[in-house]
Amino acid sequence: MRTTRAGTISPDDRKVHVTQSVSTIFQFRAIDWGMENCELHVAVPPMDRPTTLALYRLNATVPVDISTLSFNVRPPQVAKLDNIVLGQDSLNWHRKLSCITDDVLVFELACSEDEPSGSCDIEWWQAHKDTAPAVYMIQRSTV
Repeated sequence: MRTTRAGTISPDDRKVHVTQSVSTIFQFRAIDWGMENCELHVAVPPMDRPTTLALYRLNATVPVDISTLSFNVRPPQVAKLDNIVLGQDSLNWHRKLSCITDDVLVFELACSEDEPSGSCDIEWWQAHKDTAPAVYMIQRSTV
């Protein structure tokens, strides 16, 4: 976790991998008291071919145990937040969310159901020292 002028950012050095049969789950805990507004960011540099990913909010109130996480035991999808289209231009997608102190927010990044079979294969290492590609959460004050 690191603090910036914009708020608290919590990325880790993690592999993001999305294919037709693999999705990536991100989880964040809102930890700053009085910072009830969160903003989820997905920042990705230009890609050599267009790919559409789906971003879902998952139904979880406690952190997901990554040691036992699998497709069959992941929390159920609550809502599709958006289709995120990766392409020739850099992407800086973001969405504001309400988040109360100690809330756990869990998201799944998967291939869009509209993506042709075999055309979705995205992978990157997310490093907190880099700004993109990255998926991160910022908490902001309610004031």
